[in-house]
Amino acid sequence: MTDFDLSPRERRLVELLADGHTDASAARQLHISERSVSTIVRSMMDRLGVDNRFQLGVALGARRLAPEPPREDPPG
Repeated sequence: MTDFDLSPRERRLVELLADGHTDASAARQLHISERSVSTIVRSMMDRLGVDNRFQLGVALGARRLAPEPPREDPPG
């Protein structure tokens, strides 16, 4: 794997999306437009050479650049 760093804005966006925010709600949190969110996501996808958001999530997770999802306790 090659080195891949996230800017502070990219890191915050990844955190928001991993927490389940939509592009619109993440944009509101970051005080940017939805189009800017799409542009940032596309830039990360291009830099990592992936074709879709699922692959982006896997690639970021493999590099430990995406937060782990919260673990739920098993029922019972």
